[in-house]
Order: sequence, then C-alpha cells, then structure tokens
Amino acid sequence: MRKIVIVDDDPLMSRLMRTIFELESFEVVIAQRYQEILPIIRQVQPDAVLMDVRVQGKETLDVVRQMRQEPELTNIPVVMTSGMDYRKQCLEAGANCFLMKPFIPDEMIRTVGTLLENR
Repeated sequence: MRKIVIVDDDPLMSRLMRTIFELESFEVVIAQRYQEILPIIRQVQPDAVLMDVRVQGKETLDVVRQMRQEPELTNIPVVMTSGMDYRKQCLEAGANCFLMKPFIPDEMIRTVGTLLENR
C-alpha cells in the first residue's frame, strides 16, 4: 500500500485530504504540528508528502530543504500547497510541485499519481 504524509494544521483540511487519499487506497499519516513534521516523515518513509506552506504560523520551506539534505528523504516527492502563490519559493526549496488552494481533489490525486509514476 502506498503511504502519504499530509502536513496541514487545519483539522478540516486534514480530514478531507485523509478521506480523499484513503479512497485512492493510500495509507495516510497526518502531521499537524510543525515540530512533528520531519520526525513523522523519517519514521513513515512515505511514498509522497503533501505539505501546506504554513503550519502553526511557520513556513515549511525549511522542512523541504532539510528533506533534500537527508539521503533517506531526498527522493520523496513533495507537493506544496497554499492559498497564496508560493510556487517559485516552493520549487526553489526543493518541492516537486505546487498546488494553489482551493484545488480540485482530482487535480491533487492526479498530481501525486504522476509524481509516483515518475519516481
């Protein structure tokens, strides 16, 4: 079973994403607190990460940069999301792609699926 870590501090958004990905046969792990993001990713070793740009008022771009420095995390696809256009900053930090909120669930599933196929 494919695994995805969803990083979002909005409980409603986290539940929605969990449901969508579980319907697509993913095992879903949620990280809602900034300090737990990297430990959860290291422990789960997911097939992909869907990460909001801001969690608990902190930018998560440094988390992506850190992932790209760690050999066991460097190849995990990361999709960043935000209600503001952070595409350039996310890609420069090492994210594979960026989705602007609100996004269509099918677009998100298709984006993650494409990243996994190309892995």
